[in-house]
Amino acid sequence: MKKLLSVLFVCSLVLSGCGGSSDSDDKKLTVLTNSGYPPYEMVDENGDLYGFDIDVMTRAAEIAGYEIEWKDMDFDAIPESLNQGKGDVAIAGMTPSAERAEKVDFSEMYYTSDSMKNVVLVKEGSDLQTTADLKGKNVGIQMGTVQELVVDNMQEDYDLSFKKLKTYADLVQELNKGVIDAMIVEQATAIDLMKSNDGLRYYILEEGDELAGNAMAFKKDSELKADFDKAINEMKESGELDELIQKWFTE
Repeated sequence: MKKLLSVLFVCSLVLSGCGGSSDSDDKKLTVLTNSGYPPYEMVDENGDLYGFDIDVMTRAAEIAGYEIEWKDMDFDAIPESLNQGKGDVAIAGMTPSAERAEKVDFSEMYYTSDSMKNVVLVKEGSDLQTTADLKGKNVGIQMGTVQELVVDNMQEDYDLSFKKLKTYADLVQELNKGVIDAMIVEQATAIDLMKSNDGLRYYILEEGDELAGNAMAFKKDSELKADFDKAINEMKESGELDELIQKWFTE
């Protein structure tokens, strides 16, 4: 907060008294996301966010009548940040789960697909070909993701060791250096990582449930959920969501 010059001066700036807020302030939302997760959220050479989720949220907020301000942060910090009031809504390729639903409320699904599978991303020269080949290997996953839960559940049966990092860029670096043997990621993410990193391939992971889809997240009992559910359904009915899916998920 800027320097406090006087209580009376500050109060005079906020309508006619302390604690008031303008309609424009009420219509401005802080949206939490986590970049470095292609094709959902990425950052271009100018430092601007772009991707499927960015397009979805931008349009949904427009329909619901809100202005937005983006806040890029670590994925695993998003639920607590929502509940602490550091953001109003989050969109980050987030899959609803029972565990997450204890901390946040989810919107209607804005993306579901039969091809939302977990895959094993490896270097092209790797001898890993099947899920069984992962036994005794060192696997990388992004912290706080559904893939982390899958690998945790596999650990005992497959004698896995794993490295949990905050970004996929760091995990790819570790994979290329040979620090980890493989990464567990969503198929769409693997495809985009292969486009920007030569010498990688993937195969389907035959463990864990397939991802159900993605939804926006809100703090518990947020009134915003109804506004964005309505916007998402309007985008589905108009065909706008299908157009964005075609744009971002076509190989």
